Amino acid sequence: VMCIILVVWQRRADWKLRDESKKMGGGQLAEKEKEELLKEWKEYGRKPLGGPSSTSIGESTTNVGTDVGSGIIVDKIEGVRLFIHPESKPYSARMTNGGNIESKRFPSSVLNFATLDYLGNSSSPLIHQTALNALSKYGCGSCGPRGFYGTIDAHLEIEDTMSSFLQTEGAVLYSDGASAVTSTVAAFAKRGDLLIVDEGVNEALLTGVSLSRANVRYFRHNDVKDLRRLLEKVRANDIALKRKPTDQRRFLVVEGLYRNWGTLAPLKEIVALKEEFHYRLILDDSQAMGTLGENGRGTLEHFGLSPMVHAEIVTFSLENAFGSIGGMTVGNEEVVDHQRLSGAGYCFSASSPPFLCKVGVASVRRIQGKLNHANHTNNAAAHETEEELSGQLLLKRLTQNTTKIYATLTDSSHPHALKLRNRLVITSHPLSPLIYLRLSDEEATSRTRGEQTLIMDKIAGRCFLEAGVAIVSTGGHVKKYLQLVPEPCLRITANVSQEEDDIEALVRALGDAVQSVFK
Repeated sequence: VMCIILVVWQRRADWKLRDESKKMGGGQLAEKEKEELLKEWKEYGRKPLGGPSSTSIGESTTNVGTDVGSGIIVDKIEGVRLFIHPESKPYSARMTNGGNIESKRFPSSVLNFATLDYLGNSSSPLIHQTALNALSKYGCGSCGPRGFYGTIDAHLEIEDTMSSFLQTEGAVLYSDGASAVTSTVAAFAKRGDLLIVDEGVNEALLTGVSLSRANVRYFRHNDVKDLRRLLEKVRANDIALKRKPTDQRRFLVVEGLYRNWGTLAPLKEIVALKEEFHYRLILDDSQAMGTLGENGRGTLEHFGLSPMVHAEIVTFSLENAFGSIGGMTVGNEEVVDHQRLSGAGYCFSASSPPFLCKVGVASVRRIQGKLNHANHTNNAAAHETEEELSGQLLLKRLTQNTTKIYATLTDSSHPHALKLRNRLVITSHPLSPLIYLRLSDEEATSRTRGEQTLIMDKIAGRCFLEAGVAIVSTGGHVKKYLQLVPEPCLRITANVSQEEDDIEALVRALGDAVQSVFK
């Protein structure tokens, strides 16, 4: 009886709320209200959660970098250029050391050295046509989690394609790149287990480590000697406590190519230690997948290693080289099937839109050199992309552009690269398409982090406004939720669309900006 009364009471409340909603117009916004809200969002963006920023070098810099929004709205990407939406708010930054504020409107387009679209898939006409064809067939959403009416053939196709490409027994698809990494760690490590983690890993991995509730030990970034010291210490504790290593699950957690550092993990040495001390390896290869290795299979292939054999669990995002949205984890059948029941992002999130799965499949085929015009009904798009790079030529082009950027930035005979000497130094690996520059020791020693961030912001701002070159200043946003916070840097990203003239324009813009800021 009580249950019936409660149900009737709840239904009565629902009816009352529905009637009130109808009286107020059904709760729908008028078209004019929608236009005003959209205009306000485009003009002002999202407000920072913190207080006002202090921005003058030499004064208190406690809050510098709180407001990291640039006001940029990217309208589209075509080849090497970013096209800026005309309603982007004017750029306001301190353009001189004296603190004078100069307000400038964004250029209509800039050279793209900022996004992580290494292979240019986001602006590939063939990839675009693949997405359009899939939208026509499937629509946009998939209407549920994978285990509850959310799985269709497009999801199964990308899982089969990726496991075949990476030569593993299976693959599992997540609808978000960060969730894939986070859910994978938390699916395998639980309370009482042990995670040995590189202190330089990214925010998504650290979130997974935290959610796992496992015991965590950190070793110094890319320091194999410190890793060995830590593993030997754990072994000594086992002996003292008369505990078997098999009494708890134990994992090493590293990135292949570190997103916030541009450094490569010494995977051969790490795998040797993993096997010596009987650990499993969780590898986040989001930045290297599709960019490193002879066939684009990431850092494992680069070092002559294999998934399942040398790294039991490999997870990565589809949002970089693959030009899609989502993430995947590959491994043996046990690794994959376990996540279908224990991966929170798989079980409780709506599945990936089918057209994004088709984009991922097309990107893999482009890396393999198998993407052709046969499956595209738009003849104009097919004709336009007859010479589009794919296969080994695509990967070779990215390597050439990465090498060219490094070589030009460090060329002692280059007039604009000379302006960087004793001011900026490259800290990333020479093979990394993520190129990081920080202040030299001489320039950084007497400055606070806030002052260094402001200098990097000025350099990036001048490159953008005065030379039409987009690079990223990281000091304002790459600092939260990290175990080890990197120094404020400039991040330059290589991609296959860049030409030699574009790289010259980058170095010229960077040299002029550095000279102007430090004068």
